[in-house]
Amino acid sequence: MRGRTRRAWIKLFITGWLHGSIRWQLEADERGVWADLLALAGECGRDGEIADNDGRPFPRQYIANQLNIPQELLDRTIGKCRHEGRIDDRDDVIIITNWSVYQSEYDRVKKYREKPPEDADKFTKGKYGHMVQR
Repeated sequence: MRGRTRRAWIKLFITGWLHGSIRWQLEADERGVWADLLALAGECGRDGEIADNDGRPFPRQYIANQLNIPQELLDRTIGKCRHEGRIDDRDDVIIITNWSVYQSEYDRVKKYREKPPEDADKFTKGKYGHMVQR
């Protein structure tokens, strides 16, 4: 992905999801689409943009097909999310606003996902699972 990082996971605040404004602003099917859009943005690896590698917008019909939903549901959800400030769509590129809010933990634990150091073979798991030097 040309120097971009696809996400393996995104953050979802439990209290906000169950008791926040999204609960009354979006219908159940629209909330499902919102969660799918977050996942799709993570897969694109473009800091919240839902676009191809060159930054070109995916056609709405393509996105609806990828999410296995009717395009009407996608358009309705995007319209509501735009109205509520969850989405911006500049030049037809869907952009998740406040993308960094959904990613702060991802960036924090990034160092733990990186490959182990060259001398990792001299360490082993200790009694409690911690790495100890042999």
